[in-house]
Amino acid sequence: MNLATPITYYMHSPEPLEQNHAAALFERAEQRFGSECAQLFAKRNTILCSQGTKVSCLFLIKQGEILLTRLSSDGRETLISILGPGEFFGESSLIGGSEIRFSARATKRSNLLLLPERKFKLLLEDPWACRILLETVARRCDDAWTQMELLGCPHARDKVRSGLVWLSGKIGVETREGVRIDLNQSQLARMVGCARETLSREVSELRKQRTIEVRRSNGRKSFFLVNPEELSQPSF
Repeated sequence: MNLATPITYYMHSPEPLEQNHAAALFERAEQRFGSECAQLFAKRNTILCSQGTKVSCLFLIKQGEILLTRLSSDGRETLISILGPGEFFGESSLIGGSEIRFSARATKRSNLLLLPERKFKLLLEDPWACRILLETVARRCDDAWTQMELLGCPHARDKVRSGLVWLSGKIGVETREGVRIDLNQSQLARMVGCARETLSREVSELRKQRTIEVRRSNGRKSFFLVNPEELSQPSF
C-alpha cells in the first residue's frame, strides 16, 4: 500500500467486524468460565499490565475502556488500540509464552474478568472458539501492518487523512451527522505518529473544507466524517 495516496474510502457496518468477533469469543469465555474468573475493578489511569512483562490470564473487558500503548526504544509512545466492553487482550502472550509487547491502561472506571491461563488453554480446545480467536488475531495483525505504514508515511496530511479513513472502518459508527470516531486529537496524533500541533493544523484544514467536524458526543470530543470521500483524494 502506498500511503502517498490516502487509503481508499469504503463503507462499513455500524459495528466493526473485529469487535463482533471479539464479542463472540468474550461471550463464549464468560459462559464457560465466568464463575471461575477473578474480577478486577480498575479506576481511571490504572495500569493493568506493562510492556515487557508476562501475564497469566486473558483480560476480558466487561465495562469501561482500555488503551493499549507501545513504547519504542527511543522513548516514543504509540497508541495501538482502544478497547471497550466485549473485547479482550493478552492472548498473544498466553499463546506464545512471551512477554507482552504493550502496556494497558484504563481511561475510565472499568470492570474486567481475568480468565486464568489454564482455562484459556481449555477454551482453545473448542474448535469454534479457536477459529474466532484466529480470525480476531489475524485482523489485529492487518491493523498493525496498516498502522506501521501510517507511521512510516512522511507527509502529515496523508497520515491524518489515511488514519481517519482506516479508523472509520475499524471503530467508526454511522450516525445521521456522519461517521463518528470516538478519539480525541491527542489520541489520534499518537495513533498515526505525528505531533499534536501538526495534527491540529491538519484537522483545522479539514474542518474548513467541511470534510470533518469535531464535536462533543457521549461526554467526549469525537471526530465526525461528514464527507469521507474527500479524504481519499490524492495529495498533489
